Amino acid sequence: MAKMEVWANMPVKDIEKTHRFFKQLGFKVNGPHESNEVASFIFSKDHFVIHFFEYDRFAQNVGNTVSNPPVGSEILFTLAAESKTVVDEWRAKVVEAGGTIITEPTEIPEGYNLVFADLDDHRWNVFYRKPQ
Repeated sequence: MAKMEVWANMPVKDIEKTHRFFKQLGFKVNGPHESNEVASFIFSKDHFVIHFFEYDRFAQNVGNTVSNPPVGSEILFTLAAESKTVVDEWRAKVVEAGGTIITEPTEIPEGYNLVFADLDDHRWNVFYRKPQ
């Protein structure tokens, strides 16, 4: 089977604010896919891409109603952290960029994590897994 690439597409209310938020968090802009309706970022070294589409454009693309993130979540992306210190650093970066901390950095049986919401209330998990 040929290599398959996967991209995620998410709706946002303000492309410009979303662009600033994720750039401030340190993600690499996926330049060729940017427009006034799309902010695109590379989220991993293997080039996992997330496109943030303006709400109306997203609804047009999916052909149905856009979910309401403040009321319920459809997906939770997890970002791997190299240490507990990195998780704590993420907390500071998220707050500085205007995000909302949902769950403070916390010890859990598997490791250490924090959950935050971006500017459109999409939820993100920053997770450090304990060595096995």
